[in-house]
Amino acid sequence: MKKLLLACAFLLLNACAMDSEKPTTEAAQKPYVLLISLDGFRWDYVDKYKPEFISTFAKEGASLTSMRPSFPTKTFPNHISLVTGSYPQHHGIVANKFYAPDLDKTYYIKDFEAVTNADFYLRKPLWVIAEEQNVRAASYFWPSSEAEIAGVRPSFYKKYEHSQPHQQRIDGVLAWLQLPEAQRPQLITTYFHDIDSAGHEFGQDSPELIATIKTVDAAIKQLVEKVRTLDIDVNIVIVSDHGMDDYPAENYEYIPAWVKDEFKVAAANTIVHLYHNKGSKITIDQALADIRQQAKHYQCHLYQEVPAKFNASKSQRMGDITCFADKDWAIGFNGRTSHGDHGWSQFNTTDMDAIFYAQGPAFKKNYQIDTVENVNVMPLLAHILGVKITTPIDGKLEKMQPLLKQ
Repeated sequence: MKKLLLACAFLLLNACAMDSEKPTTEAAQKPYVLLISLDGFRWDYVDKYKPEFISTFAKEGASLTSMRPSFPTKTFPNHISLVTGSYPQHHGIVANKFYAPDLDKTYYIKDFEAVTNADFYLRKPLWVIAEEQNVRAASYFWPSSEAEIAGVRPSFYKKYEHSQPHQQRIDGVLAWLQLPEAQRPQLITTYFHDIDSAGHEFGQDSPELIATIKTVDAAIKQLVEKVRTLDIDVNIVIVSDHGMDDYPAENYEYIPAWVKDEFKVAAANTIVHLYHNKGSKITIDQALADIRQQAKHYQCHLYQEVPAKFNASKSQRMGDITCFADKDWAIGFNGRTSHGDHGWSQFNTTDMDAIFYAQGPAFKKNYQIDTVENVNVMPLLAHILGVKITTPIDGKLEKMQPLLKQ
């Protein structure tokens, strides 16, 4: 009996010793999110072009049939909607280029001074809210991540370099995830532009677009597989900002040339924003009537009268007059500038729809739900990270919550 008791005691002590070797620190239990954006990856590219790794990732994880972008279906507005949970009219970045009457300044995505001017950004991105709650964040490229919004930047961020090789981005993200636990960011964003660029320049079904998707697929495979070798469980979320489609070269309509004398003009092709000049010889209402009389393949609205479904009628940054091209048409003053484009209404076609694919400890496997708006991504990620949302948003956690295990 005595020997039996000693044996039991030995086994108990051994079990306790083994258990003590397991990580028990708070940091080891923290949730991690890696948010990857593939600019211009249309919702149906997985079926059309069958990128090997991304197709498998989507099928085996939690996903949306498609993700509906916010209006306008442009790059910066939608990337910022993804991380603020807000429509562009609320977060302030209503186009890739626009004039802000409230600031008397022009925002342009290629203007570093404008992009880093926090005054343009009207709502806090997730990384700002996270940092305010001592949840470290990092951004290896993401629109607005270089600006000090509400006095806060991510703990780690990179100045955008359009031509930076994929390998450098992959290595940078992995380096952050291998930092000591006390320094390691729990939220990381990163961005790949290539597919959008190929879609603009070469168009749908082109060999160049197909090759680019294959190249990006290989990069994502390398990144994800290396993340999976780490000793932490990371929730990996792959999204895009919008879709893409071609339009015939002949489908270009010129806006009357006199408009440029009476209005500041921003953007072109699928959307044109017009801002009334001080001292103009024509009223806004008269200009709108004259433009409408001549328009054949586009519609123009006072910004206050943009149809409610677009959630775009509350910001004068949209322009005193905003003109929307019909699907498969482009408009402007200078002629066609690309083979493919985006920016058309997300309600008239699914060609503008984006993707949402996720895997990790928080997500169900082999599970898909129908189309959801992209403003609902931010509250989902905040929930996973345990971050309390302290700023107004338009998105709702319950729209995406079915994708979660609990």
